[in-house]
Amino acid sequence: MADVLHFDIDQVLDRFLKVFWEKGFKATTTKELARSAGISEGSLFHSFKSKRDIYIQSLKRYNDKGLALVEKMENNPSALAGIREYWTAVGAMAADATRINGCMITNASIEASNDPEIREYLLSIHLRYDTQFKRALDRAVAQGELSAQADTTALAQFLSNTLQGIRVLARLNPEPEKVGNILDVTMNALTLTPSPGQPHVVISNADTDFLQRDGADW
Repeated sequence: MADVLHFDIDQVLDRFLKVFWEKGFKATTTKELARSAGISEGSLFHSFKSKRDIYIQSLKRYNDKGLALVEKMENNPSALAGIREYWTAVGAMAADATRINGCMITNASIEASNDPEIREYLLSIHLRYDTQFKRALDRAVAQGELSAQADTTALAQFLSNTLQGIRVLARLNPEPEKVGNILDVTMNALTLTPSPGQPHVVISNADTDFLQRDGADW
């Protein structure tokens, strides 16, 4: 078997990424990772500290591949047009029947490993989504494309949440029309400004007491 040190690190991580993307963190074995790269497990651990280390590096590599889409959004002269361009691309990927594995970051978030280091990295990615969307929305306000009253923090969090939802839906091979409807409503929501004095939703554990009482869940 070849020694991993003789491999191009990007090529090796792409192979590891593919395995993790298909199987997730928990179900993937180090033997499978080594086999995917054509190396021994001993060689694997000469270059990587642990399966966790390989997983986080694979997640980072996957996330880096999505930066081009963010740059496309941010480079559009019109902030709102850039946001629409971003969502159009997301919609096309969600409706692509060949993308059966969904989004690796979303899959990892659903799997929600109890490993603190993995969870910390995933949380940093979700916070980055919020930041990227807020930056675009603030630019739209500055350009007069969105109301100055728009709560760009809340809208950014809404977009981040919608992004995760559509990525989950993508695993079920949704109809393009359904994806298009979701994106239309998402874009329309950006132009809705809360009326003055409209109450803010306050989250309380008391709101879920009935779930425990009735043995229900969401």
